[in-house]
Amino acid sequence: MGLMRSLKYKTLIHMFILPICMYIVLKSARKEAPEIKEITRFLTDVKHILLWTDIHGLEPEGQTYFLNKKCEYINCYFTKNKSLFGDIGYFDLILFNVQDVSRHTKHLPRSRIYNQKYVFVANDSADNYPVCDAIYDDFFNWTWTYRYDSTISYRFITIYNSAYEELGSHFQWKRNMKPIDEKIKSQLSTKSKAAIIFLDKCFSRSRREIFLGELKKELQKLNLEADIFGKCGTKDCRRRTMQPCYWRVKKMYYFYLAFEDSKSLDYISDIVLNAYNNYAVPIVYGGADYDRFLPPGSYIDAGNKSMLDLARNMHNIIHNRELYYDFFRWQNHYIISKSSPVDACELCAFVNYPARLIHRSSYKKFRKWWNPEFERRCEESNQYSML
Repeated sequence: MGLMRSLKYKTLIHMFILPICMYIVLKSARKEAPEIKEITRFLTDVKHILLWTDIHGLEPEGQTYFLNKKCEYINCYFTKNKSLFGDIGYFDLILFNVQDVSRHTKHLPRSRIYNQKYVFVANDSADNYPVCDAIYDDFFNWTWTYRYDSTISYRFITIYNSAYEELGSHFQWKRNMKPIDEKIKSQLSTKSKAAIIFLDKCFSRSRREIFLGELKKELQKLNLEADIFGKCGTKDCRRRTMQPCYWRVKKMYYFYLAFEDSKSLDYISDIVLNAYNNYAVPIVYGGADYDRFLPPGSYIDAGNKSMLDLARNMHNIIHNRELYYDFFRWQNHYIISKSSPVDACELCAFVNYPARLIHRSSYKKFRKWWNPEFERRCEESNQYSML
């Protein structure tokens, strides 16, 4: 009888308890395994690009970006899904943005494949975002930044010739430019005020606010004013759009103060367009070699002058129309417009050359390349974070 009862219990265990245990084990195993999604490729040679961190302007998933932009190469695929293939080693490129790289080193990839490329992407200056952690030395294979010597470089502004053909980054500026015609002169005939700046960021790494305050004092001695519009000034013309502000620049002001918020090698943002697009002369202040980026004779570099000399120079130009007219000769030869800071068409074209993927290279002293003064800047950042 006891033997029969024992066999009965064993049968019940096999029928009910063991299947339940197996179900629990299998369910927990499925939770631990990364989710692998099936993808439908547009082309057989799609280059898969993982956005390890968010990058502004590269939001659409898949090939949408490349199709909408009508890129030369459309066989690239963007995703933020690290589990797309179950192993990040299957991605051709992994992109990291400057803000996250500068801020922390959490959740970096635990392993990497030999020919896979790690790409550093920057849409802001090295002075605003230094990279401090030593882990990033010999970490990145490619760089995609405003720096002229990046693997892939870009500009915040694009230069075209008069036929609206993009000139790229490596071309020779015209030096002997034609004088402006009466049509352009008529656009300049209503000018009556010295300088204007739109300023909403009141404290900057470049200390432009201090420079601006000193310039205002020198201009006042010459009965000239530098008007500050926005949160950092006493004037405001913003309504629904910035158009009323731009109209003021075009009709009233001789100069626009294009002062960058930080000084970094090759860093020149699109604020110069507030001048170029509105018939004003930009007075630039930053860390770039402006001769490389802007038409010759079209701007004044405040970094090359004392405050007194700058104010006197502005005064002389205002009172000599012919001198002022010469700053606009570039309009006979060039068109200057805003560009997308990160144009992924070029990235996709770059990754389509097999030799570039096979070639093993990295920035061994990346922190110093990105910011030659990174040690001082990182020390400042640490002191600030401890306050």
